[in-house]
This record gives sequence, C-alpha cells and structure tokens, in this order.
Amino acid sequence: MRVLMTMRLVTVTTLLVAAFAIELWIRPGQTLRPLFALTAVAYGLVLLFAVSEWRLGGTAAFLYLQVIGDAALVTGFVAITGGTASPMSFLYVLPIGVGSLLALRRGGLIAAGACWVQYAALAAMGVGPRDTGGATYSLVVHLVAFLGVAQLTAYLAERLRVQGTELAERQGAVARLQALNENIVTSIHSGLITTDLEGTVGFMNPGGSEITGLPPEAVEGRCVEAVLALERGSLGELRGRLIEKRRVRFERWFDTPAGSRIFLGIAVSNLYDRTGQPLGYIFIFQDLTEIHALEHEIRLKERMAALGEMAAGMAHELRNPLAAISGSVQYLKSALRPEGETLDLMDIILRESQRLDQAIRDFLTFARPGRFTPEPTDLVRLLEDSVRLLTKSREFRADHRVVTRFEAPSIRAVVDVNRMKQVFWNLATNALKAMPDGGTLTITAESAGHGRILAVTFEDDGLGMSEQVASGYFQPFRSGFSEGTGLGAAIVYRLVEEHGGRIRVRSAPGEGTAVRLELPGAGAAGTRTTPEAPSAVEAIA
Repeated sequence: MRVLMTMRLVTVTTLLVAAFAIELWIRPGQTLRPLFALTAVAYGLVLLFAVSEWRLGGTAAFLYLQVIGDAALVTGFVAITGGTASPMSFLYVLPIGVGSLLALRRGGLIAAGACWVQYAALAAMGVGPRDTGGATYSLVVHLVAFLGVAQLTAYLAERLRVQGTELAERQGAVARLQALNENIVTSIHSGLITTDLEGTVGFMNPGGSEITGLPPEAVEGRCVEAVLALERGSLGELRGRLIEKRRVRFERWFDTPAGSRIFLGIAVSNLYDRTGQPLGYIFIFQDLTEIHALEHEIRLKERMAALGEMAAGMAHELRNPLAAISGSVQYLKSALRPEGETLDLMDIILRESQRLDQAIRDFLTFARPGRFTPEPTDLVRLLEDSVRLLTKSREFRADHRVVTRFEAPSIRAVVDVNRMKQVFWNLATNALKAMPDGGTLTITAESAGHGRILAVTFEDDGLGMSEQVASGYFQPFRSGFSEGTGLGAAIVYRLVEEHGGRIRVRSAPGEGTAVRLELPGAGAAGTRTTPEAPSAVEAIA
C-alpha cells in the first residue's frame, strides 16, 4: 500500500510540474487552474489515504477506497481534457491494473465497473460531444476495453503471484540445500581442501583445520603442496595419474605446528562444475595415526605368536640335553677336581649353561605364561614392594635413585599379582640398565575416568633410544643390553595385553625413556575384557 501511495505522489507531482511547464511555455495565455485544482485534490486524497491506513490498512474496504479514489482522479483529468472525447481515457487502465494486482480478478472487475460508471457519468452530464450515437458507441467501447483490461491484468497478476510463490519455494529449497551442504562439510571429521587447477587452496573445512592445526585463513591462497607438506612437483604427478583414474590415494607423515607428528591418508580427485568442466582438485584426508599404530601392533602380534610357538618347541628340545650337560660337568668337576685352565673351562660351561637355562625359562614364560588369575589388589603396595626389592638387587647401584609419585595412598586394581610384579620388575631393571652412569628412575601411578583406567609410568633419564629402536622395543630378541635375552620387554607386552591394557614408549637419544602402562581399573566392567580399541604400541621419538 505504501508503495502505491508513493507512486501516486510521484505521478501527481509529475502532473503538476507538467502543468506549470505547459502554462509557462506552451500555452501562456490559457489558464490551467482546473488542473491545479485537480492536483490539490489528488494531494488531499493521498493525505486521506495515509490517515485512513492507521485504521483500515490491510482491509478490502481500504483497497477499494483507493481504487475508486484513483478512478475519480482519472475521471477529473479526463473531464478537464475533453470529457468523453478526451484522448486521456486510457489512464483508466491504471486503477484497473492496481485493482487486479492487489485483489486479482474480483478487484479488477470492481475497478473496471467503477471506472466505467464514472466515465458514463461524464457522458450523462454532457461533458464532451453531444452526439448521442457517438456517446453510446464510446461507452460500449470503453466498457469492453475496461473489462478486457481487467481480465488481462487479473490473469497476469495471478500468474505473477503463482510464479512468485514457486520462485520463493525454489529459493527456499536452494537455501536449505546450501545450508545442508555447509552443515555436512562443516560437520565431517575428515579434512577437505579444494583448489584451483594451479593447486591454490580456496577452501578448507573445520575438520581439516582440526587435523592439521592450521586455521582456514592461513591456508587460503597458498599452494596445496606447501599446506600438506607434499614434495615439490607432486601436483603435476597427481594431475597425470588422475587422467588414468578417478581418484588417487596415498599416505604420508605430517608435522603439525604444535610439534606432533601424524600419519595422513590423502585421497585426491578432480573438481568439476555443472557442465563437467574441470575447476580444480579436491583433497580429502584423515588422521590415520592410531590405525597405523594398530597395524604395527598386528604385525608385532603375528611375529610374537610365531616365535611363541617356536619357543615352546625349542624349550622341550633344549632343556633336557642342557640339564644332562650341566649335571655331567658338575659331576666331573667334583670327581676330578681339575685345576688351572681345565677348571676355568668347566666354570665357563656351567655359567653359560645357567645363562641358556635362563633364556629357556624366559621362552617358556613368553610362550606359556600359565593360568591368568586376577584378584583385587592395591597397585601402590605392589609398586612399593617392587621398589624395595629393586634397591636390594644387583642392578641397583649407589648412583641410582628411585622416586615414587602416587596419586593416592591406595589405588585399587584387579590384576594377576604375580604377573604384574614381573611386569614392574622387568621395566624397573631395564630402566636401571639404561642408566649405566647413574640417574633417577621416577615411578608414577594415577587413575582416570572415575577409576576405569589406571596409569603406571616408569621414566628414566638414561641413554634413551632412537625412533627405530623404540619402534621395536617390545619385539623379541632385540635387547639393548649385552647380558639380556631380548625377551623381557616382549614378556611385559604380553602380560599387559592379557590384562586388557595398553603400553606405550616415549624415548629420544640422550633424553631418557618413559614407559606408560594403562590398565583397567577396579571400576571397569571387567578385568580381562577386550578394550574399546586394541592395545597399541606407540614409539615416539
């Protein structure tokens, strides 16, 4: 309605300016006061409509009041310009069109009727030619014209309204689809990067930012090779491979700005527009660090299973001959009472026999650890007993120091006590061996997740290990000590796995080693259950 009032003001003002121009330059001797009076009436009607809108706005009565008022203004203008003979009668199209546009067919017919009645009143009052036949013809022609205009404008208004409704629905569907696409791209945890044909990054989703640690605004406009730390020229190689296949997949390590190292699985495909023309490339990537660790663990389990079967067979085949050899040498030593080099050789035989027997014993522990018998116990007490024995062992020297840090005086757990003592003993003695020049062994114990997870850490400040050595720390026969059998860490791994726990190693050359055990706590659902994720060995240099 307000748009209609504005257009009315503009039209009346234009008419007023035109009247002034006509009076001044075209017909200075002819007065146009009737036209000025009509303009004043038009301004008055606009003011009346504006005041009436406060009470009648939005009603059908207010609409028809404006249509009839506009028709009256047109009738006045027609009367001034010649009555029924005026060439300006076409202006009746305006109120008829407004009525059809606002009230469709009914409004158009009412507006057409109002215009024809007022036009007929001009003919009845004799405003215009007094030829009866001509006046009748003019009335009939105008009636048909008004009704035709009403029908046509009503049809166009209806079609316009239908098209407007369909357009609004389609725009709403497009907006919903765009919002859905944005939500999908934003919500997926995988990383997504789009580039142009030159490899310049145009977009990265929040999942990609979370994985790489790079904010989206920091990667936009950069080359994707620099963003994902790809080799220079690799984009050209990918472009060639994408000609042969729809998608190319590869894996690589990625160093985040925070200093961590993650293993990425990256898939690259072409990006097309609706016509099938290439726009650039799509890089979809995921953090596969945990999966990579699990694959490493599976391979380790397979090797350990094969070695365990071999160990069980070797133990039976070697132990009996070894016992016979050791017993025979002991008998000869006591019976012959040798001296000099002969005595030294017999001592070497006995000593190496004992060493071989220890290796076979470790084989049996690794291959056949015996029956698993968990029971409620206190981890703090187990650790304190282990430390007490450790300080009395031959591995503990005067320049060694043991520090314990327990979260609470008592931490309850459900474990096999004997096996857990062996785990603690092996890790503690390995830590002491890793500090040949002395140092501090720090043992910590804490609980997390409302007691569902217990963590025990053995950390030394000894020699440390390289990434390659740390990755094979729990594999059999890889001892870093001259007197070791290489089965101690493997036995630890197997015993922790039997408890449904996890074990991780963090080490670097010259910076010491930290071994962290994660065991199900007393508040867990079970004691020897399969954890949510299989136990994994992580070696972080």
